Amino acid sequence: MLDGLLQLCSPQKIILHGTKRGLTSGRLKTASLCIVVSDNCDKQDLLRRLYLKLPLDVQFNINLYTREEWEDLIKDPDSYAAWIQEKGTVLYES
Repeated sequence: MLDGLLQLCSPQKIILHGTKRGLTSGRLKTASLCIVVSDNCDKQDLLRRLYLKLPLDVQFNINLYTREEWEDLIKDPDSYAAWIQEKGTVLYES
């Protein structure tokens, strides 16, 4: 999954902040990712490309922030971005 993301965009940071596994198989069923991109990124276009082109066999949810949005939101301890920053696992950082 990480390789596919890196091929489709140039993220500054990727954070895994949620997963669900099958009860009996233990196999990954869904993943929630936060991706921080450059400020000049067309977020709608990138989200569309990611959802359409990522070759995954699991469902995934993406929270996409520009660097500026991310930096502003993590300052607010009540924001979802601050929660992701605190609880998530950084998979990639440039």
